[in-house]
Amino acid sequence: MQVSFFPQTGRWFKGNLHSHTTRTDGMCPPDQQIRDYASHGYDFLAITDHNVIDSHRPSQEPPLCLVPGWERDIRHASDNTACIHLVGLLSTPAQETPVREVRRYDCLEVPDQQLIDEMRADGQFVILAHPRWSRMTPDDVLALTGFDAIEVFNTGCERLMHAGHAGLYWDLLLQSGRRVWGIACDDTHGKTRKSDRFGGWVMVRTECCEPAQILAAMRKGTYYLSQGPQILDWGVRDGSLYFCCEPCREIHVTTYPRRGKSFYAEDGEALTEISFPLDGSERYVRVECVDQAGRIAWTNPHFFEAE
Repeated sequence: MQVSFFPQTGRWFKGNLHSHTTRTDGMCPPDQQIRDYASHGYDFLAITDHNVIDSHRPSQEPPLCLVPGWERDIRHASDNTACIHLVGLLSTPAQETPVREVRRYDCLEVPDQQLIDEMRADGQFVILAHPRWSRMTPDDVLALTGFDAIEVFNTGCERLMHAGHAGLYWDLLLQSGRRVWGIACDDTHGKTRKSDRFGGWVMVRTECCEPAQILAAMRKGTYYLSQGPQILDWGVRDGSLYFCCEPCREIHVTTYPRRGKSFYAEDGEALTEISFPLDGSERYVRVECVDQAGRIAWTNPHFFEAE
């Protein structure tokens, strides 16, 4: 018997969920940002300027789906070495989303958890952004509840100061029983020597590329995130985990509390599928694959406890 963890209907759509424009501190005007992502094969884009939902309104019909959103931030220290940034995404069509603008808060004015709660109460899909860049400790992250996802990879933070990977934070949340999904994204501040665009994205399978369906699918966690490789399928077949992808040099299975396993291609060869026996003790499983260029794709975790 075979059960796939991916949806079996609809089609795959590619999107970036964290980007900035010249409306706040980004690298290019909103119209150009939209055109550039469309020309690079993206199906949807969230322009998430700081503390404002405004620049998602293009001067003409956009060539891709716009998911309304913003990045809210709270300052923890006067020199900004410690802070929290949260991306909030809305399911309403861009043209029907009211313009909003708020000021940046200090943590003594609005506690971190209060801001998350307010964003969730507003119906937003809440993403904890770049925790390493924000100088958050694991305890800081674990103390917060209510966010839907965490940025496992942020292109801008990685290319700025090698602080874009947050897989350890993700697994700490998952091991503590939290059902938090992963995000790969860009950020697009344009402050790095190497471009921080088109380096991380999510792949969401749904019937229609529009905000409500995209976010509804994401809340289920059945999408995947990537820097390059395509994940073709994964699931359970006859008591073993199976995973299929484009040719890669490594595939890593993470399980908890039982330890997973790493698979490596022989010299001159590539991996496209692996099988990993399950013994029933696993609370969750997730998989990463790495292509020949070192680019990674991640599944979201699949949880077994409810089955």
